Amino acid sequence: MTGPRRVSGALLVLLLVGALLPPAVAQTTGGSITGRVATPDGRPVADAVIEAISPDTGALRTALTDRKGRYALVNLPTGTWKVIARTPGGGSSAPREVRLSLQQAIELDFTVVAEVEETVTVTARPPLVDPQRSWGELRIGKQETEDLPVAGRVVTDLALLDSQVAGVAPAQFFGERSSVFVLNGQSGRGNAFLVDGLDNGDRVSSTTLNSYFSQQVIDEFVVLTQQFAPEFGRAAGGVLNIVTRRGSNNFESDFFVQGTRSNWNSSGPFVAGLPRETSEVLATRRDATGITFGGPIVPDKAFYFFSYERQRSTDPMPYTGVDRNGVAGGVFAADAEDDNFFLRTDFQLSPRHSLMLRLSADDRRTEGLNVGGIYTPEAGFALDEQDVQFAASLQSVWESGLMHELRLLAGRSEFDQQANSSLTAVTRPSGVFGGNPLNMQRRQEERLQLVDNLTLTRGAHTLKLGFDVLRTVTHASVRFNPQGGFLYGTDEPWDPGDCLDLNASQIGQAARDEQEGLGRNPIPCPFGDRDGDGTPNEPGKWWTYPTVYVLVDGHPDVTFRDTQYAFFAQDAWQVTRDLLLHYGLRYDLSTFRLGRDVRVPSDKIPNGGAGRDTDNIAPRLGFTWRPLDGRRIVVRGGAGIFYDKIPLAFPAASAVSSDIAINMIFPQALGFELTEQAVDEFGSDAVRPILQQFPELALRFSTGTELETPYSVQYTLGADIGLGRAGALRIDLNRSLGYHQVLLRDLNPVVEVLTFGGRKRLDEFPNRNLTPFGQPIHRDESLGSIAAIVTEGRSWYTGVTLGWNWRGEQGWASASYTWSRAEDLGFDPLKGGISLPPNSDDLAAERGRSDADRRHRAVFAAGVPLPMGLRGSTVVRYASGAPFNVTLGRDTNLDGQDNDRPEGIGRNTGADTPLEVVNAIRVAEGLSPVTRLEEPDFLQVDFRIEKPFLLRDGRVQGDVYVQVFNAFDRFNPVAVEGRILSDRFGEPYGLGGPPRTIEIGLHLGVGRR
Repeated sequence: MTGPRRVSGALLVLLLVGALLPPAVAQTTGGSITGRVATPDGRPVADAVIEAISPDTGALRTALTDRKGRYALVNLPTGTWKVIARTPGGGSSAPREVRLSLQQAIELDFTVVAEVEETVTVTARPPLVDPQRSWGELRIGKQETEDLPVAGRVVTDLALLDSQVAGVAPAQFFGERSSVFVLNGQSGRGNAFLVDGLDNGDRVSSTTLNSYFSQQVIDEFVVLTQQFAPEFGRAAGGVLNIVTRRGSNNFESDFFVQGTRSNWNSSGPFVAGLPRETSEVLATRRDATGITFGGPIVPDKAFYFFSYERQRSTDPMPYTGVDRNGVAGGVFAADAEDDNFFLRTDFQLSPRHSLMLRLSADDRRTEGLNVGGIYTPEAGFALDEQDVQFAASLQSVWESGLMHELRLLAGRSEFDQQANSSLTAVTRPSGVFGGNPLNMQRRQEERLQLVDNLTLTRGAHTLKLGFDVLRTVTHASVRFNPQGGFLYGTDEPWDPGDCLDLNASQIGQAARDEQEGLGRNPIPCPFGDRDGDGTPNEPGKWWTYPTVYVLVDGHPDVTFRDTQYAFFAQDAWQVTRDLLLHYGLRYDLSTFRLGRDVRVPSDKIPNGGAGRDTDNIAPRLGFTWRPLDGRRIVVRGGAGIFYDKIPLAFPAASAVSSDIAINMIFPQALGFELTEQAVDEFGSDAVRPILQQFPELALRFSTGTELETPYSVQYTLGADIGLGRAGALRIDLNRSLGYHQVLLRDLNPVVEVLTFGGRKRLDEFPNRNLTPFGQPIHRDESLGSIAAIVTEGRSWYTGVTLGWNWRGEQGWASASYTWSRAEDLGFDPLKGGISLPPNSDDLAAERGRSDADRRHRAVFAAGVPLPMGLRGSTVVRYASGAPFNVTLGRDTNLDGQDNDRPEGIGRNTGADTPLEVVNAIRVAEGLSPVTRLEEPDFLQVDFRIEKPFLLRDGRVQGDVYVQVFNAFDRFNPVAVEGRILSDRFGEPYGLGGPPRTIEIGLHLGVGRR
């Protein structure tokens, strides 16, 4: 056990208490109201009854004050509540009405008198300075959700409205199908996704929602950005928490239709400059329509809410890669469609018991995944997904201050990924074409989750404890490219000249000459005009031969069963009027483990056999303090351990590969005239007997002998400062250290190369920027590389955030700026399919900037009334440049990967890469030198303008709107080409945001208040 996971002796008492309690990811789905009741002269009133009534549903919640006049109404459903205090002697307070949001704590103090006019109602706004909140959060209500322009109505994009949340370029996690975001310098797989208090994360990839939900059904949306309570877990980064809409006593119905056409929109300068066919779509085309309706089944007793939404779109997917015809770049028209269904019912079984039942389904198809940069459409794939979920929640409340919550989730999802091509894969420095290495992947997942929470309020303490059990059964069936794939170290076409066959010894001598600086010389071929081009005796260009050919045999079919347990106990202790402590413990356990046979047999290389990680105890402490009597300043902070989870995709890669053989051969070193044309013509069966002669070259997958659960240790300090009646400033300081991050490492790397001159160590070759010529010899000579999932990574993050919020009667605005620095020890293991470090024996040398390390980020968003009865909203997002990894684009350590770097260049150096090293290589290869490298920044301005109107004497409310994305048509690239040998080295590519897109829509509503 490494890092600060050892819990100090001072916390042992808390550990014992936590062990005795029925301790989960409680995942709060409501808010709370707390305060004091006093007489006009300030004396506390004991045993006063606090009544909270929901005008929407008729629900009644009550609480009693203690001897100091304190009360707490916890986990109230979001919405409007009318609150009043009544004394045992018949006195009462003036009633007050408040709007309560998700995870929000509102303070309401009451003064009781003998007589009061019940008709007096004071409306209280939710506080912008919350003295009950010790964590960082982004809160988006239903009004903001409806106001804001959201491209494609992707719900998770709302998280990007806080500058603490960093967006990630597509394809960093291989095949993710939605926006991925990063918090606190952790992995994009390090976030949790909750809907109605239940886990909705994709268990396999952990990058996004498992089941999709329409924007129409979102009632409250909160992102916990740092230092969250023990009830939230399985996340080292952040937590996205969504509560869905429910029906009320008032019948409501909404309908919308919106869309855009290609000829309305810009293709942008990047797309317009790429080669294309005239029939290809150059700009986005999109349509969406939806309907909702909800209301009472039985007034004050039972309610329903229904939603249906359909989306269709075609988006241009630009790529710069050279395809099989030698054409550099183009545009692929990627179609997508989605149908989303949602039904929720709520029942007030009695004044103390309420029940929620929810059914949802989604069916979607996405094309063009993995297309972009040097990856041409042939190398991409399409994805079909279907999911169905049933959720239930039972809540019981007693006057004793005790609340019990029981939640259940049952779901099934299907995932079908199909490659765009089954042709032989080809990877060159400037282009990837042919079929994707993963030809087909089908998954079916069944999940069952039970959450049980208990909340007890006693005086100054609110104790909460619970447990969570999540059972998943995932079946996966995988097929790899049936034709295999070639890796080349040059963009030059294969050219054997007029040779009958290149002799391996001749190639070896030519390679030695190049290594020793004598130039790259072709091999003489005095055999006439063999290739029939009319020019006899053309020499053979040996360097144009493929470096590696890989063919995977096997069609794995495996099932993964995992049960995750979580237990937590926490307390909110109001120590004084101005000091609040949040503290508690959390414990997480995953029972999944790979079978004993999932390892590579070796007497020299320990691997596989990892047991369960059972010591995942996470203490957390947070505080809020109001230093001034005016209570307009709240200081908050804390520290804690936050355990993540290991996505099933990682051990699954090892389990799947135990049933396959990853055969490799090195055509260049052997002088084999083996290329993609030959395999496509004669089939891989003609090559397989040759590959099977070299079992010691086969790549295998495994794991380390231990797999620890990733976690982060966070230290935070911040303050909220009230400005006037409706504004607030905030500052957040955050230090986050990540431990046991998941990496991929070669446990059996190449240590020597068998050449015609004998064995040589890799470091004995004069020019380390060239592919060594010869047959690789691994540490265990009987085996090839062992690509193992290990949990040996680290991460380091420091962030400072300044923010401002304003909430007026008819408008709102927010702004935030974050400076941060994020470093780690390596890429995501599945980046680009597989990502092995160049030197697996020296992971410390891989420390560098994280992929999402954008030092400066800023966001501004607002929704305000405009002249002429219009209403407008805008979102402005800025981020400085992200780093990129500078590599040779060839395999210099003979591990079958082309991500090796030249000596003198570290990982993710980006614009700080030493150009003298780069240009020395490019000039030697006959390429033009570069004068500078840049990391392009990101800037996007979106806005929406709507015109409200009334129909049928005001019974129908509507609005027409136009929304514009990337109003200034700015090119925001995804990344920068980092392969030194590529013709496009240093050039930005891809679309990190849409070109200017104009969308119009109509919205109609009945019964809206």
